[in-house]
Amino acid sequence: MRGPLAAGERGGLVTIEARRYRCRRCNATITVVPRGVAARRHFAATAIGLALLLVGTAGAALIEVRRRVSPWSASFDADSWATVRRWLCAIDQKRLFPSVRPSPLASSLRQRAERAAMTLVAMAPFAADVPEAAVMAGAARAA
Repeated sequence: MRGPLAAGERGGLVTIEARRYRCRRCNATITVVPRGVAARRHFAATAIGLALLLVGTAGAALIEVRRRVSPWSASFDADSWATVRRWLCAIDQKRLFPSVRPSPLASSLRQRAERAAMTLVAMAPFAADVPEAAVMAGAARAA
């Protein structure tokens, strides 16, 4: 799992343990992971929420967001980070954070990121003075 573990930290790489269970009647399996792990994503839900907050409300450049959230500095595109756009498309298609409503079609990248980030902040189980902590807690609940 990629991303910072807490607000104010740099992105890191953490190995998580996933438990798998199998139904004895139908042989179906289910995977159980810790809260904050986004399904089918390399980055933690908390890292995705933080990136959306930085892009949407702080107005940070995508390259700066990548430096802050991603554990790796090397990338194919040194001036941008296409992953944020993919996350926003996944949110609009209800494949990521299904409780976040899709953005209007005419919305810019920053407007879409702000809408998603503010929804995640509202989902935080506590009121935080630091918006980064609130968005990370809300993203963990929404995942």
